[in-house]
Amino acid sequence: MKKFKALVAILTTVSLSSCAVPGWMSIGDAQPGEVLMTGETAALQFFTNIPNFDTEVGLQANMQYALKINLLSNWVDSTIDKNEKEQTLDQYGFADSVMPLPAVSLLKRSREHNWFELMLLQANCKRSSLVGVSDLTFDEASGSYNFVATCDGKLTLFVNDSYGFYGNNSGFASISLSRVN
Repeated sequence: MKKFKALVAILTTVSLSSCAVPGWMSIGDAQPGEVLMTGETAALQFFTNIPNFDTEVGLQANMQYALKINLLSNWVDSTIDKNEKEQTLDQYGFADSVMPLPAVSLLKRSREHNWFELMLLQANCKRSSLVGVSDLTFDEASGSYNFVATCDGKLTLFVNDSYGFYGNNSGFASISLSRVN
């Protein structure tokens, strides 16, 4: 029991310190990338087992973008394939209550978002650009999630998981990223 408590204390300390250590949140490439112009669209093939999917697409600060997500296979985190409502996993992920050990939630990359939620990040402004799809405005008419870029730089995508545990993820989506203005 003492070893378990010590392990939890170490993991908690490392996890809590990650909030203050620059660069710990995600690696990502800070180079500008291929910038989308108004009306242009980039087709992205996203796999949930990639911890930092570099889209190679550059966003421009204060410009509006639309993201359409088409899940092409079931999303599964290790053995978890349903959310807290017993629905198949999608881009919204699942609540901490679904995890077998609640304390593990301290290790996910963004504690403010669901496990396995699709996350967006720009390496040039990591802290201010980190958002999950649940933070974006969903337009039912177009079926897209809308957002405004926080800074200039490439977009990185990932599912909200713990570092080192992306190898047990499965799932694939075709994502369309368009610049609106």
